Amino acid sequence: MKILHLFSDWKWTGPAEPVLSLCEHLGNEGIGVTLAYRKTPIDFPERTVGKEAGKRGIRCYEGLRLNRYFSVIDWSYDLMSLSPYVDSEGFDIVHTHLSHDYFTAITALSFFKTRPYIIRSDHKRDGLPTNLFMSWAMSRTDGLVTYSKKIGELDREHFGLPEERLCVIPPGIKPYDGPVKDMRSELGIADDDQVIGVIGRLKPDRGYDVVLKAFSMLRAHTDRVRLVIVGRSSQIETSIMKPLRELGIEKDVVLAGYRFEDYFSVISTFDLFVMMRAGSDGTARALREVLGMGVPAIVSDRGMLPDLVEDGATGYVTAWDADALAGKMELLVNNAGARRTFGENAKQRAVDEWSYRSQAKAMIKFYDSLLHKGKRR
Repeated sequence: MKILHLFSDWKWTGPAEPVLSLCEHLGNEGIGVTLAYRKTPIDFPERTVGKEAGKRGIRCYEGLRLNRYFSVIDWSYDLMSLSPYVDSEGFDIVHTHLSHDYFTAITALSFFKTRPYIIRSDHKRDGLPTNLFMSWAMSRTDGLVTYSKKIGELDREHFGLPEERLCVIPPGIKPYDGPVKDMRSELGIADDDQVIGVIGRLKPDRGYDVVLKAFSMLRAHTDRVRLVIVGRSSQIETSIMKPLRELGIEKDVVLAGYRFEDYFSVISTFDLFVMMRAGSDGTARALREVLGMGVPAIVSDRGMLPDLVEDGATGYVTAWDADALAGKMELLVNNAGARRTFGENAKQRAVDEWSYRSQAKAMIKFYDSLLHKGKRR
């Protein structure tokens, strides 16, 4: 079985980790995998798709431009180049991940009688957008992969996809088990402070106003508790700084910025974690990383977050409401035993259910089932 994965980006954004890890572990299971991605157009010092693919030994193809931003030249090039490349390599399946590479594959390949099977992974936080172009593309799609049963059913309802052509697989993760250093002194946190952590792009739509208001309520009657916010955004003034000033809690909140080398060390300082909304990719990588390190979490009931946190077992699921969130924060801040039990459960679940090898095996089973069923049209 030969599979071509398309990924129309070079940046190490939310979907990049699950895509590359899937490719890596499919290869480990003996599947012939090639990853085509957008070649890095600049000298970029941080992690990129190309750098990570090289480290993992993934077979790559850089002959496509896969530019997700409007470019008549690049788009035309890919529409002319994709089909000859697929034919020459004899790929059985083209597995797409982002809207640009998906529409490129559908447009370039779906009108050929000898076309490969075309699969789409839905990395979106709220499911695929519903419009005429997406409906047309989905009618020519042989299989859909989602990380959440809730999102999968939403997509099926919107696009009339047969149930047997949907695969729901939990997002994979490799729990971090490397060394960490004590970050409390650097972050200005006392040894006896309880630490609530937040990680993500600091955009207004991510629910930070709810988190800050809830923390303010908690802080009004709870001593020795700090909030550590990890992330960056050009919108930080609106999403974080203005609410901080209005609530008067600046001294109780640590803005840790973007972390790379000491990222997991910062996570190790958290006593609990909060996420109200996943990023636009929807896989909530930071949440999974935190749970994999044995830190309990409180999440909202939006998107796939309830799929990742077992309410009352690895943390709590709450409404999009500051009062409700503050109540759940207080429960965990004041109960070390519950934090320990939830954290142990979370870490074990990451090992048992979020293995990339298990994910790869489930994907291979889905690939086989589609090859047996035949193409949709």
